[in-house]
Amino acid sequence: MRLQAKRQLLGTVVLGVIAGLLAFVGQSALGQARPLLEGSFGSWQSFYTFVLWALAIAWMVALAQQAIHFQNISERFESQRRLDTVYAERAAKALAAEEDRQRQRAETEARQAAERVRRQNKNARSTKFDFWQE
Repeated sequence: MRLQAKRQLLGTVVLGVIAGLLAFVGQSALGQARPLLEGSFGSWQSFYTFVLWALAIAWMVALAQQAIHFQNISERFESQRRLDTVYAERAAKALAAEEDRQRQRAETEARQAAERVRRQNKNARSTKFDFWQE
């Protein structure tokens, strides 16, 4: 979406530049046609100037809209990128906490198993009649 908005903005700028170049070409063509338009050259000149101003204003409005659209999309993109970073950090912290809990559980189980073995060994005292148990 961001790339598409950037292309639209660039397209609007390019169309404005092309329209400006065509305005100069049209002005020179109107100047060359002056002998043909003797009686109404002033009205043609006024109409052409009015159309150029209308196109310029429409182009500036379109350019402003495209710039605002691109800015909004860029802000949304940056917000989503920050959210993704925060979510990734949270997931890493949760994973580290889970690994820590599992390590503590394993240590606790190992201590309990060692305690059981120690108790069993303590209860299994040697007697002088151990040789009969073989």
